[in-house]
Amino acid sequence: MPQKPGLKRDLAAERAARKAASQQARLVPQGLPTVRPEQLMPSPENGRKKLLKIDELADSLSSDGMNTAMTVIPPDVYSEFYPQHKDAVDAHVAEGVLFVVHHGHRRLAAALKAGLNEVPILVRREVPSLRIAAIQENLQRMGLNPVEEAIEFQEALDEKDDNGKQLSQRELAKRAGCSQTYVSHRVALLRLVPELRQAVVNHWLKEQQLQEADTDAAGELDGLLLPVREAATVYARLTPAMQEAFVRGELTALDATSVSKLPAGQQTVPAPEDDSDCDAINEPQETRTALPEPRGSESGTNARPEPGQPAPASNAKESTTKRQAPSTSNPAKKQPAEGQASSQTAATIVAAADEPRGVIVVRSVEELALSILDLLDADEVEALKTHLSA
Repeated sequence: MPQKPGLKRDLAAERAARKAASQQARLVPQGLPTVRPEQLMPSPENGRKKLLKIDELADSLSSDGMNTAMTVIPPDVYSEFYPQHKDAVDAHVAEGVLFVVHHGHRRLAAALKAGLNEVPILVRREVPSLRIAAIQENLQRMGLNPVEEAIEFQEALDEKDDNGKQLSQRELAKRAGCSQTYVSHRVALLRLVPELRQAVVNHWLKEQQLQEADTDAAGELDGLLLPVREAATVYARLTPAMQEAFVRGELTALDATSVSKLPAGQQTVPAPEDDSDCDAINEPQETRTALPEPRGSESGTNARPEPGQPAPASNAKESTTKRQAPSTSNPAKKQPAEGQASSQTAATIVAAADEPRGVIVVRSVEELALSILDLLDADEVEALKTHLSA
C-alpha cells in the first residue's frame, strides 16, 4: 500500500521554522547584504576595550531587529593595513569567518547574545586609514540632546498599536535598549520651563565639549547649567511658578530641594529668616538665669569691694561663721584659743572678703574628699552630699 503524502513529517516543527524565518527576515533591513553573526570577527584594533550594556541592546535586537548595518572589511584588506594581525585573521578565516568588523562591535556582541540568524552589513574595501576612520565614526555619531530625546520618548509613549495599546516606560526602555530610569528622567524634563530646559541642554553641550560649535550656543553656556538627574528629580517636581522663581534667583538651590518634596498646592518661596526670632541673641540681660558663683579665685575677686567702700557685712559675717565653726569630721584640726578670738575677728572679716576659701588640687578621690572635709563645715558637707545624690 503506497504511503500517504505528509506522513512522518513534523508539521508543527515546519510551521515553527517558517515562522522563525519570517521573524528573522523582519528583523533584518531589506536590500542590504546579510551574514550570520558567527561569520564576523571583532577587529583586534578596536578602540573600545569594554563593551557596555550588551544585555539591554540584545533585548532591543530581539524585539525590533538591527536597523543599522555593521561596517565590515574583507580579511585580505584588513591584513594589508594590519599585517601584525594576519595570523589571527587567517586562523579565523579557516574557521569560516568572512569579514572583520570595523564599526559595530557592540552590535555584534548583542546579536550573538540575542541569537539572531542574520545581521546586515556594509562592506568597505578601500579605507585610507582604519584607525582614523574609526575616530571619525565615533566623533561624527552625535546623538540627540536630552530634551530632544525626551520629546522622542514621549511621542513613542503616546503612540498606539493596532489594538489601541500604548507602551509603558518599561516596555519602551527594553525596546530602546536603555534603562527605565533613563526614560523616566528624560520624560520628566518636559515638565521644565523653557529656561531650565535650556540649562539642561547647556550642561549637555559642555559635557560634549561643543562650546565652540556654535556662537549662539556658546553664548548660552554662560547661563544656568543643570545635569539631567538633578533637573529631573528636583526641578521637574516644582510647579512652573517655583521654577520661574528659581530662574529669577528668588529660590535658592537648597530651598528648591526642600520645596520639591512638598505637594504642588503647598509649594511657596520660603520667607527670609528674621533675626528677631533668635531669642538667644535678643534675650534681655536681666531675664537670663544667673549662674552660680564659683568658690575659686574668681568669686573672691568679684566679691572685693571698690576702693572707699566697706565690705558687705552679711557676706563677711557668714564667711567668718563658716571659718570659725568647728569641724566634727576632722578632730585633729586646731581651734583658736579663746583669748585670741576677739583679736582675730576683724582680721578674719577682711580676709574673708579679700581671699578665696581655697583651691583644691585633685590627685586622687581620697585626697579630694579630705580636702573638702578640711574646707567645709558639717552643714556644708551634708549639703554637698545632698547635691551629689540628687
